[in-house]
Amino acid sequence: MELLLIHQNYPGQFRYLAPALGRLGHNVSALGASPAKPAQRASHLHYPWTTPSLPADLVDPALETSLLRGERVAERCLRLRDEGYRPAAILVHSGWGEALYLREIWPQARLLIYPELYASPRLLGYGFDADLGSPPFALRAQWRRRNLMNLAAIADADVAVVPTLFQRDTFPPHLRSRFHVIHEGVDLEQVRPNRACRLQIRSGLVLRRGDPVITFASRYLEPLRGFRTFMRCLPALMATHPTLQVLVVGSTASGYGAVSAHPQGYKAEMLALLGDQLPLDRLHFLGRLGLEKLHSLFQITVAHVHFSYPYALSWSLIEAMACGALIVGSDNPPLSEVLHHGHNGLLVPFNDPEALGSWLSAILRQPEAFAPMALEARRTVETRYNLSAAAAAYDNLLRSLVALPSDQA
Repeated sequence: MELLLIHQNYPGQFRYLAPALGRLGHNVSALGASPAKPAQRASHLHYPWTTPSLPADLVDPALETSLLRGERVAERCLRLRDEGYRPAAILVHSGWGEALYLREIWPQARLLIYPELYASPRLLGYGFDADLGSPPFALRAQWRRRNLMNLAAIADADVAVVPTLFQRDTFPPHLRSRFHVIHEGVDLEQVRPNRACRLQIRSGLVLRRGDPVITFASRYLEPLRGFRTFMRCLPALMATHPTLQVLVVGSTASGYGAVSAHPQGYKAEMLALLGDQLPLDRLHFLGRLGLEKLHSLFQITVAHVHFSYPYALSWSLIEAMACGALIVGSDNPPLSEVLHHGHNGLLVPFNDPEALGSWLSAILRQPEAFAPMALEARRTVETRYNLSAAAAAYDNLLRSLVALPSDQA
């Protein structure tokens, strides 16, 4: 069938899913905010987008930006319709306003939305992160407005799809029956262990599997993904293990959560706090990495630290598990939906850097004792998050929706 995928940062979550649906016989087209590298077997289109210059007195610039984004997508889709394009189904990430007018343009198409999360104070750490107090009313009001795009999309959609039960349950109870829980899957042929892997960090430093290496990776170095907790565990850990190399992946730009009080971000904040206690020659900040190097990092690590607020499940966690990494994660959803302590990883309280350091030290002393957990993590991905099963589930859902009469979808 003709299937249109829409994501402002395409391919985003659809990186593996788009080509897999193509292999199942769908004619996949994709629409994003810029001409990016297309997913295999997907026709990649784009709508014109630059960050708008907005009046200073707007109540909510982010909401206005979403409305403008919805208009740009509508303009591009109207041109596609006028050219004769008629998708049987549309799968769209609805959080940025891109789904706003799709029902008006293609009323007969089956509309599947990917709303990801329903914003609330706890998702951004309030009542969870010991470093945060209570959110002011203005911030609570802003989060309510952030939910408007997803709520409008749910009203128009035939179904909503999210990757975890936790993410579904962030939405109000009366909406949850509209949801299907389907993780988009990982290509296990592409993302796999490699015992022969080598990763060059700098001139003269090449790391291999078996070297004492601890890793941390996040899109942004911010508290939402446990960066402060991780940094606080390092002084004692690196002093106890004098050959340990620590690799940190992530951007220093502002992320999803609160902005650092330090003008140069959370990395600079934590180094100002802890820098004189850290051997900086063994602590390597690598910035953002491409997928190939990121997978290499997962393949060589003795333990990979992945902490998170109760927020969207990061694809990097599942890919690290697929690469055979031993995961030390925070003991809260959504990680606790994936990891079971002592079985396929280790879970530690989010606000306890001492406990995190203690477990990492134990792993460094006897890595072979924890190796079965890493093997089980890979089996978890093979069983629950493999691409073939994910694509089949999406395929079944799409075909069942298209087969229904319009008044029953």
